[in-house]
Amino acid sequence: MSGADSALGNDPLATSWETALRGDLRGFARATLPEAMVPTRFVVLPELPTLPNGKVDRKSLPPLEPERPETDTYLAPRSAVESRVAQVWADMLGVGRVGVRTDFFTLGGNSLLVMRMAAAVREAFDVRVDLRRFLEEPTVERLARMVGATGDPALTGGGARGVTPEELRLEAVLPEDVRPEPGAAPPAVGPFRTVLVTGATGYTGAYLVRELLDRSDADLLVLARGRDPEDVVARVRANLEHYGIWHQGDETRLRGVVGDTGKPYLGMDRAAYHAVAADAEMIVHNAADSRWTIPYQQAKPVNVLGTVEVLRLACRTRVKPVHYVCSTGAFPGAPGEVTWTEGPLPEPEGVVGGYRQTKWVADTLVHTARERGVPASVYRPGALTGAQDTGACATDTFINHLIRGWVQLGAAMRYDFRLELVPVDYCAKAIAHIALSGAAPATYHLPGARTVDMDEVVDHIIALGYPLRTLPYRRWREELVAAVEGGADNELAPYIPLLDQDRPAEEIGLAGSRPVFDNARLAAALAGSGITARPVDRDLMDLYLRYFVAIGYLPAPPRPENGSDR
Repeated sequence: MSGADSALGNDPLATSWETALRGDLRGFARATLPEAMVPTRFVVLPELPTLPNGKVDRKSLPPLEPERPETDTYLAPRSAVESRVAQVWADMLGVGRVGVRTDFFTLGGNSLLVMRMAAAVREAFDVRVDLRRFLEEPTVERLARMVGATGDPALTGGGARGVTPEELRLEAVLPEDVRPEPGAAPPAVGPFRTVLVTGATGYTGAYLVRELLDRSDADLLVLARGRDPEDVVARVRANLEHYGIWHQGDETRLRGVVGDTGKPYLGMDRAAYHAVAADAEMIVHNAADSRWTIPYQQAKPVNVLGTVEVLRLACRTRVKPVHYVCSTGAFPGAPGEVTWTEGPLPEPEGVVGGYRQTKWVADTLVHTARERGVPASVYRPGALTGAQDTGACATDTFINHLIRGWVQLGAAMRYDFRLELVPVDYCAKAIAHIALSGAAPATYHLPGARTVDMDEVVDHIIALGYPLRTLPYRRWREELVAAVEGGADNELAPYIPLLDQDRPAEEIGLAGSRPVFDNARLAAALAGSGITARPVDRDLMDLYLRYFVAIGYLPAPPRPENGSDR
């Protein structure tokens, strides 16, 4: 099945697409079939083998391997609290027994079931579960420590979550071998003949590929998971087609590279690695795991180690300019107005959440590589939103999940957030223009044309015909949690761990924060190019919402646009 490739890139709770699918299938089977007919195992295949007539070739289905004996991994509950938690899980997931160190998601849990499980645990123990801490290690053992009478204070509330600033500084040490190797050819200065692009199967990656093709004659080496190079190109093509930006003939300039940015040597075999090291003259590194609530260690392979591998590749055979796409989220949260300059990041105090912390580390590593002689540039865009010409939007970003969740609930919260919304096509144009110009390595900020208050986004949606009730944050959250625990389908269910009782977690944003992102260097680099950002105002919001209605992501507004204020 190809659905694995289109799973939400930032679903913060699902540990894998296959696990989530098995959980959904198991739940559906239990709800519709007699218990004796519920399958005990679900096997996920990329596709079903077929006969020449198109029917399923049952003889070619893989044999069911015997289950691994539970005695290898099963650890029985050791206390009354663990026994009770394990029974809650067993009843909810429909499994015979639950080991205290077995991952909730490997048992068939998913983002909706984790909310129902939390509600059941709260009812059983009269203790609210801190889901963010639980999801760092989703086991009975950890949950029992959180809810038991002798609960671990480090888990039951208070204190910093995730990696400490001291640990982040240690993480941000670039390996000694990541420096131009002796005898490496000097970097090309353009026009570039071959460019390696990571993340080309993602939203930003689609527009980067489009702009690199349009603004140069270079061949693009697109690195992604796939069966073979042709499959990689097919995935990239499907991605561009999805956003309506594929052009006939693009395939002649795309060369697939089978790899994985979360693995050593970018997942390439030895021959492919040496070939890419010799052929590529520039690297645009855009791949990232952008799920917001996963812990640092889970985001690290792609976001940190992948960046190290890109820098290492840039030093081999030929020194290659690297253009790294970071985020303004790498800056620490701070109250009031703070101006951030286009240079190395400040110290990591105030940088919270696995995604933001990995971006801080990777950004710092790229600046270290620049000091060692790698011509590496960093780009820090704000929150990427839809294309400013067509309105084409990704559906797997937090702001768009938020909008859909508001519409599904019929209510939105009022909260003092400011957003740097940046049209994705503008971002891609700016990066491609600078990268292809052969400019000296530098750091650039890409904020939006104007800062947008979250309340303004809510008012736009209401004015465009969606009858949202506007509620204070706490009351809104209570309605959302009650709806999800009651079984309602809501896009925001996976984000509830980030929605604390009194305020959203700092991973989402800090109330009252007024960051200013100096972009004088970016303005100078784009001078005369005609590349400008369109402000995200009511007209552009209208374009985005119409796109969402057209693709079925949102229902059409139940009343006509009237521009009234509620």
